Amino acid sequence: MKNMKLRAPKYFKDFQCIADKCKNSCCSAGWEIDIDNNSVKLYNKTNGEFGQKLKRNIDFNGQPHFKLKKNGTCPFLTKDKLCEIYINLGSNSLCHICKEHPRYYEWFEGIKECGIGLCCEEAARIILSQNQNFSTYETEIPYESVEKYDNTLHENLTIIRKKIIAHIENPEISFNSKMKNIISYGNSIQQKIYDNSLTSLEIELENTDTNFKYSDSLKNILKFLLNLETCNKDWIPYLERCINLYDDNYIRLPEFISANPKVNKYLENIATYFIWRYFLKATFDEDVLSKIGLMTISVSVIRYLFLCEWIESGNLSLDSCINIVRTFSEEIEYSEENLAELCDACYESQDFSSKKLKEIF
Repeated sequence: MKNMKLRAPKYFKDFQCIADKCKNSCCSAGWEIDIDNNSVKLYNKTNGEFGQKLKRNIDFNGQPHFKLKKNGTCPFLTKDKLCEIYINLGSNSLCHICKEHPRYYEWFEGIKECGIGLCCEEAARIILSQNQNFSTYETEIPYESVEKYDNTLHENLTIIRKKIIAHIENPEISFNSKMKNIISYGNSIQQKIYDNSLTSLEIELENTDTNFKYSDSLKNILKFLLNLETCNKDWIPYLERCINLYDDNYIRLPEFISANPKVNKYLENIATYFIWRYFLKATFDEDVLSKIGLMTISVSVIRYLFLCEWIESGNLSLDSCINIVRTFSEEIEYSEENLAELCDACYESQDFSSKKLKEIF
């Protein structure tokens, strides 16, 4: 049988659901969970009292899915925050989404790439806590088919992604300079794609650090987020409060970074996550610009929310950073509509232009 390679960040194998220890269980997030066909067959064949409960709590119309309670909680989540399906039928009985979350995958010819998503509390903890440079491992898995794409483009983008991640990790360059350089680099790469000349990858990434300057560019991006689809009812009031305090808070950014030396490492880990997860999607749509935009927008918004937390609470713990990142990811990454809106804005809105994004850093 033909095989392919699974390529994953080294921290991928460190992830394990923490179940009842999770403060923000995905089983109570209000997400509608579709059930794959194999799981539907298993649940339909389950007898006894639990089998009856399964059938009562699945909507079989259209794509089968669990019927959530009025508070958005899965009907099979116990008061102890454990899964009744797991308890009664074992780990292999979980439907595909429940078994895989927060893992994600991207398919290329002969390679299946994966990672863990920031919307999960434990995954966010693992990613933010990384102290070593980003690295991957590979293992063989059964072959899975993939849609056709431009192999040369994919090979070049793979090299470029590696260069971007190496630049993010470069200790000789300040964080702000890294972000500015990557924005400029993304512009150059996108132009080369337009010109059908993506062969020369020797684009210099220089240290262009400047002193802190006030900018309202980020404020306009935060206002843009107010108009996106929401998952949690508390997200919009939280954003509005942070926006109302922008002028007072933003000028304290240098003081905040100086007082919290770990923050830049957290942000580097987040930037690497976004580049690893999204950049090679440009293989299929030739859109590098929005992938770079998504990363820099996410990093700048998260940094500002870290700043607000530090000012409001007087400190910034790893747990509070995890909660901010998890909430942001849940609202932005786990809505296809919101991701599309942000990507479109990188082309359509002046506030999301490369010039304006560079002003934030």
